[in-house]
Parts: sequence; structure tokens; C-alpha cells
Amino acid sequence: MSRRRLWGRSLFWVMCVVTVAGLVAAATQTQRGGAPQAKRKESSGGETLPLRELYPAGTTKLSASGPGAVQAGVQCDSNGNVYLNSVPTAQLAYEYAREGLGVPLTKLSLDSGETTTFAYPALSDYGRLYGQGFYVTPRGGVYALVQACPHQGGCRPPHFPTNLIVRYNADGSVDSVVKLQSPSGVHVLASRFAAFLDGNIVVSGLVLGEPPRYYPSKPFTGVFDAGGAYVGPLVLANDVAPPRQIPSAVSVKSGKAGRPPAAGQAGAPQPGSLWVVDVTGTLTVGALDGTIYLMRATTPMRLYVISSTGEVLAERLVKPPKPGMRPLQASLAGNGRLLIEFSQAATPQNPRFHNAFALVDPQTGKVLEAYNVPSDAGIPACMDEQNELLFLKSSKSGRLEVAKYMAE
Repeated sequence: MSRRRLWGRSLFWVMCVVTVAGLVAAATQTQRGGAPQAKRKESSGGETLPLRELYPAGTTKLSASGPGAVQAGVQCDSNGNVYLNSVPTAQLAYEYAREGLGVPLTKLSLDSGETTTFAYPALSDYGRLYGQGFYVTPRGGVYALVQACPHQGGCRPPHFPTNLIVRYNADGSVDSVVKLQSPSGVHVLASRFAAFLDGNIVVSGLVLGEPPRYYPSKPFTGVFDAGGAYVGPLVLANDVAPPRQIPSAVSVKSGKAGRPPAAGQAGAPQPGSLWVVDVTGTLTVGALDGTIYLMRATTPMRLYVISSTGEVLAERLVKPPKPGMRPLQASLAGNGRLLIEFSQAATPQNPRFHNAFALVDPQTGKVLEAYNVPSDAGIPACMDEQNELLFLKSSKSGRLEVAKYMAE
């Protein structure tokens, strides 16, 4: 079964991001397939690891329904539970997107086969709600980020979206909804977040610029307390930044948008103008000791180690398994390691997508192992305590199967 990613972010602000940077987010869209590439060297001169092949190591059949249409990534907690944004059919996912609703999160217990649903809440105080994603702590605490429009007409300038953090109970009901108070005079479009053990929140996103268009002007990373009050900025050394001059990537003639110029042509995005995608593609993973790993989707990827007090302890560079790959999702693996899935988008030279796993030591940024993702394995989930890679798929009868793979 191939993975289907269905993106439902329809905020005006996000459309502005795509227009100003000339970014049709091909870098974040993936499909299964693609043959392994020959061993090459990174531009920095470092040699990449060969991709190890994965082989089937058994299948567990569960009574739950198969994953159907999946949005975004799959997360796992330290108890072996799997979390995914999934609905039974693609049609239902499109209906969610049309209404501005995010696909709910489903918790799957692999031991019992039981499922728990965490849905974005309906909040009557706001005109429109846009679910931006969930965060699962290592111990199974579930949070969600919602961008809410106080104005009934939606979030269009000068009506700015409100960033809300939703905390859930174990049964999927809503425990609390907290409004994040941005710094005075700053309009933040939050896109990623993580929760510390004390309830404080670290948020990554974009600062909206000046009127009349309010295009994103720079990255934002900050810490908020459990009540939503702004604590202060989180300074990430060598963080991505917008270029000094962003070229016009879309020409408009006779009221119709033209094609973006090809690389090297006048008006084409220059190196550094992918900063918006690097920020919105940020990944966050929590460790059992309260540490949070924040990963910028650059190449090579920048991994920041953040303490439970909101202090940046370290910055690491993580090279992708193959040149040109971008991080897609990440989860905690055994012995404090990180399992990161990378994706390589299709190009004219290589028209097929290619995905790979990297097992990373977050203390050094070193890739310990790299694995080729089989095109027919299913939806990647995580690595269990036996170092088996777990994939989710549907059986012929529509039931959920967990396929286990191991390296040779």
C-alpha cells in the first residue's frame, strides 16, 4: 500500500508563503518507490553511508481497520503505541480539508489492538479553525496546535490568526485549550511545537511582516509557559534566515499566474530562499529525560538539543543518507537514538521518489545506520525495542497489519 499525504492547510497566510518564495512544496510531498542510488559524496566532502536493505521479519494482524488515507507523519511513544493522522478514505480527508478541519489523530495500541481518537475541538468563539498538527510526548501525552480565526470572515489581513495549544486526556477528550500570547507587536504564524515535562511549550513558526501583504519576514522560535504567556525567545545559532532580497518567483500577466522561472534564470529563487520550507518543515521529538530535539529541515539538517529549562544545549549537523534528501518525520528509538525518515523528491534526472531511514545519535549528529525503505512495506511507523522497523498496512480484508522489517 502506498502512502497518501493529504495537506489541509488552507490559511491565506500559508498561500502567501508559497507565492512569495515561489515554493510549490514538492520537497514535502512523497510517494513510495524509487531505486537505490549509487554511493556518492556530500558537497562538504563527507562520504555517505551505504543504504542497508530491509527484509521482512514477520507480520502481526490486528482487528482494527487499516490506515486508509494518512496525513503527515507517524509518531510513536516509549510504550510502543503508534499515533497517526488517518481517516478511512481519501474522500473523507478532502471533506475535512474543505471545511478547514485537520484529520484527527488515532492512537493504536499494538498489544491490544485498541484505538483512541484525538480530534481537533470545535471552538464556538472562533469563526474558522485550522489544525496544524499534533505532538506526542515520549510518555504518550497528546497536544495539538490550532490556528483560529477570531473574525467570522476568516484570517485575512488585518485579521491575524490566534495560535492555540490543545491538551488532551488519555481517553481523547479535551483537557484544556490555551491561547499563546505572542510578543508585543509581533504576529506569529506557529507551525511546529513541542511540550516540556512541566507543560511549557516551545514553538517554531514565522513572523509576519509589514502591511499590506504581511509576508513572512523571519523565523520565530520561542518558549511559552503552560498558561500561554510568552517566556522568551529561543536563540538557535546558525538558524535559517531569509535572503537579503527575495526574487519574484511568479509573474502575473493578464490576471493569470505564470510558471516560476527555472533554476539559473532571472527571477528564479536563489540559494537561501527555501528558508520558509526549512522552517515549516521543522521536526520536534521529545526524550524521556525532558530534552527536546528540534530539527530544521535544511540540508544538512540542523539538530538543536533543548533542555527542559528552555536552554539550547547543543547544535548538531545531520547529513542525509543521500544528497538532496530532506527530513520527513522522526521518532525516538532505543538507547536515546533518533530514527529519521528522509525523502528525495523526483527530478528530471531521477523521476522516481526515494525514501530512506537514518538512525542518528543526537549527541553527535552522526548517522549510525542508514536503511533503504522498501516500496511495498507500508507506512513507516518507528523502531521497536528489538531494533525492528515497523510499518502499517491494510490486509486484503481491510484490517490493520503491522509488518516488521530488519536489516540483513
